[in-house]
Amino acid sequence: MRLSTTRYAALQSAYWSAFCMAIMFASVFLLAKGLSNSQIGIVIATGGLISAVAQPIVAGVSEVSRIPLRVWIAALALLMSVVAAALFIPGLPWLLTAVFFGFLILTVQLILPLVNALGMAALNAGVTMNFGIARAAGSLAFAVVSVAAGSLVGARGPMVVPLLALIFQLALIATALTFVYRTNVPASTTSHPTPDDDTPPLPTHERLTKDQWRKFWILLVGLTLAMASHNLINGFMFQVMQHHGGGAEEMGTAVMIGALVELPTMALWSWIITKRSSGFMLKLAAIFFAAKSLVTWMAGSVGALYGAQTLQLLAFAVLVPASIYYVNQLMPPGDRVKGQAYMTMTNTLGTVVGSISGGILLDVAGVPTMLLVGTVVAAVGAILTLISAEHI
Repeated sequence: MRLSTTRYAALQSAYWSAFCMAIMFASVFLLAKGLSNSQIGIVIATGGLISAVAQPIVAGVSEVSRIPLRVWIAALALLMSVVAAALFIPGLPWLLTAVFFGFLILTVQLILPLVNALGMAALNAGVTMNFGIARAAGSLAFAVVSVAAGSLVGARGPMVVPLLALIFQLALIATALTFVYRTNVPASTTSHPTPDDDTPPLPTHERLTKDQWRKFWILLVGLTLAMASHNLINGFMFQVMQHHGGGAEEMGTAVMIGALVELPTMALWSWIITKRSSGFMLKLAAIFFAAKSLVTWMAGSVGALYGAQTLQLLAFAVLVPASIYYVNQLMPPGDRVKGQAYMTMTNTLGTVVGSISGGILLDVAGVPTMLLVGTVVAAVGAILTLISAEHI
């Protein structure tokens, strides 16, 4: 494996490990600290909402700043580390616990478009790097961390969550600061990708047409709904598992399965993108988000939930690289970082919608109703994506 791919894989692994602790284990930690499902939903949603507003602002500033993207990533990860350490203060009131954890959720989502943009910037600069394999390493790390953390939380208690979060945030700082590359060729000379060259084709236009912007915003709405359904499941996986007789360990196993099945898609992405357009792959992902929500709603046991997680193979595993490539192909050079931020907002706003509605639905109507609503939302998202994603 090339050195640049290895170093970017390390960065992706550190990021998704930190993401796992902040997002996937939020319910586990906050329930142990005395918060209700609705309160947890508000914490996750508030962090996501502020992040959604801040993402294009931070992206715009970083795009014109002389400060490298890797330094922006490290600085935000340092803030996360300080807040994670604050969760160990003895006798910390539940309200401050909620605020601090909400800040972790906010910041980890704020970093994502910068991590993606850093990878695309390296490829556009002619760096020989396989983005798909590097992103697959992130999913593998997510899988290992989810199952290991689930076992550790079950054995040692909820304070394992901020401890592991702190460790992974420090790793993120180190991997970001060491991701230095040299420009090899001008971005304008980059051509269509081949299985051995992970560089995405670049747009030749200077700005999008009104029709392209209209379709892009419809696409963002569709993907936001898809991610809302995704977060209804992932954000409250612990409660879904409890409904079927499981716990933190079973939740970790389910998350691990979902992450592991992502690996083939992401590792083979350099080949896949030579066969199908990123727009087509976005449509495919939206359909499988709806299918996954439906199967999860119909699941009657922990084993069936494990089976539903395998649909990640053509849902989230496709959406992540396809959305990044779609923006890089659609947007002119000066708008790419902001474009990545807009696309990341679909995940962030999906977290907001899923967290608020999921927490309320759990307290008022229970797990089955929450999953049914998620299925309907995913279906609407799939329809909007099908009519708006362009084959570019």
